[in-house]
Amino acid sequence: MSELNEIEFVSRREAEWRRLVLLCDKADVSPSYLEPSELHEFVRLYRRVSTDLALARGRSVNAELIEFLNRLLARAYGLLYRRPKRSLRGALTAIPQVAAQTFRANAWFLIASAAVFLGGGALSYLILSVLPEAQAQLITGEWQTVFEHWKHGEFDPTELDRGMGMTGYYLSNNPLAAMSAASVGAASFGLLTFFSLLMNGSLLGALTYEMATVGRVGYLYLSILPHGIPELTGLVVAGGSGFRLGWALIHPGRYTRGQSLREAGRDALILLMIAFTLMLIAAPIEGFFSFNAIVPASVKGGFIVITAVLWTLFWGFYGRPKPEPVASASKARA
Repeated sequence: MSELNEIEFVSRREAEWRRLVLLCDKADVSPSYLEPSELHEFVRLYRRVSTDLALARGRSVNAELIEFLNRLLARAYGLLYRRPKRSLRGALTAIPQVAAQTFRANAWFLIASAAVFLGGGALSYLILSVLPEAQAQLITGEWQTVFEHWKHGEFDPTELDRGMGMTGYYLSNNPLAAMSAASVGAASFGLLTFFSLLMNGSLLGALTYEMATVGRVGYLYLSILPHGIPELTGLVVAGGSGFRLGWALIHPGRYTRGQSLREAGRDALILLMIAFTLMLIAAPIEGFFSFNAIVPASVKGGFIVITAVLWTLFWGFYGRPKPEPVASASKARA
């Protein structure tokens, strides 16, 4: 397809593509919202777009055009062949599967989020290693008191009422950090999400440096990782949600920015819910276990290893489709 023919092709077919997008928007709520005539039109347009995609794949080198048609066709296919509504039990069973699949589908946004967070920590640690006097600029206000407590303090045994109070505080406070990191993504093209992750990472890097000066880095991470594995993962996932929304605005492709943001919104919302849930999981661990002087370091270490392995297996493999059984040689010959 030459450039001129491609322009004519798009101008001739774009009205029907936009019409199919509108019908998809209406059917997103429920296919029953489509009138019989609209449903007939939906099927007709679906077939036309299938032909358009085949033509574009065979005769065009315009990757954005092919991607747009492919995504539109996939969306229409999903609505046309939508499965019947699940029972409550089936819906609850599907929640962790959708969470793991969405996590993997947005791996690059999560990697970027983790890189910014860890990069902020590494940068802060490096700056303090080279310029210890920069501590006054990196560690300000109440954080100086917190750091001093970490360097010289010890935890007390956690009694029930104290553990409940701490858990309640973490339940109300920590999810706000996740929501903040995610919600500012769309408003700032991802920049505020970037700075939120960078600042959180820099605090951890500065604390690591301060603990290293008194030889207590091991104590630090044995104390924060039992709850930190879900909590910091939640922060990174929230950052990935913000980056997902920011990228939808930066690179909308053939969509308008509003359409692109709406397309990205589903994944971003699921990522935010994952982050929120991880923060809730971390709260009782932080309130009763991580800072409890009764719990031996060996138990904390074992807990860290076990939970790290289990979460890695869940995010990496849960909800993957089962491989098709391979037919035996005798059946293949038959």
